[in-house]
Amino acid sequence: MHRFLIFAATGLLVAGCNQSDTVPVTGTLTLNGQPVENAEVMFNPAPDKPGRMISAHTDSNGHFTLETAKPGDGAAPGEYVVTLGEYYPPGKAPAMPKGGGLLPSRFPPKYGDPAQTPLKATVEGGKKNDFQFDVK
Repeated sequence: MHRFLIFAATGLLVAGCNQSDTVPVTGTLTLNGQPVENAEVMFNPAPDKPGRMISAHTDSNGHFTLETAKPGDGAAPGEYVVTLGEYYPPGKAPAMPKGGGLLPSRFPPKYGDPAQTPLKATVEGGKKNDFQFDVK
């Protein structure tokens, strides 16, 4: 009897771990109205909200799809601040600047800082979560 209860409880725990509370999240990033390829779009939980950062990189049309645990599963519902960075495909990273420092970015510095970025997103369950971000 005890073995059955332990087995049943373990099965419930494993089943619960496989269930995802994420919803699909997609979007498009443009810079001055033009699609941005190879940018990293990061959804950071709002400062006063629990959660984890989720990121995706843009394709040639500026489109991105967030992934948490598996392709296309999205993000947990909640409020996020969105930061941007450069994405370098494997084997295509540029040489580091002489003397150290950061690699150059197409985006103004405020877009890389969760405390300064003006970009925000609210992910909601049961709704289409498709965000359009145009950076000037």
